[in-house]
Amino acid sequence: MAELLITPSQTLGPFSKYGLEWPGGEKLFPDSASGRSIRVRGSITDYKGQPVADAQIEFWQADAEGRFGARREGSSAGWGRVPTDAAGRYAIQTIMPGRVAGPDGRLQAPHILVVLFARGLLRHVVTRIYFEGEAANNQDAVLASCGARAATLLAKRGADDGEYIWDVSLQGANETVFFEA
Repeated sequence: MAELLITPSQTLGPFSKYGLEWPGGEKLFPDSASGRSIRVRGSITDYKGQPVADAQIEFWQADAEGRFGARREGSSAGWGRVPTDAAGRYAIQTIMPGRVAGPDGRLQAPHILVVLFARGLLRHVVTRIYFEGEAANNQDAVLASCGARAATLLAKRGADDGEYIWDVSLQGANETVFFEA
């Protein structure tokens, strides 16, 4: 009997958007959801600082009260997926997430879990978005474990109220912190 071999991993290639598109994925909660409405925008760059124009980014988050929930009318209840444009940019509309308990039971700072798929990656990468100026950031164990590189996880306040800017660098001197999946 012939031995079956495991086939090697393949990159997502330039065609991932055709299988991963999610219309309306930029809106994580309906307009009627309680909580402070925010917009997060930014860009994805490669090791040379060049835009990654064919990435797909998933976002997972709790609602304003720190609960994960079922799909709601007009949104995915804290889940969304967006592609990057030709300049490597993305944007989502959501609400400021509430604090959720970590594995040790302590409350974590408000954050959004991010899963990124892009060409050249054999597997997706996982990271988080935290928010500049949140008092709870100082007590968050995950953020503290990142040391000096924790700044790569902080979305900076934008010019408009409720706007945050968070850029991702896949490699290089300013590489974003990624976690084991």
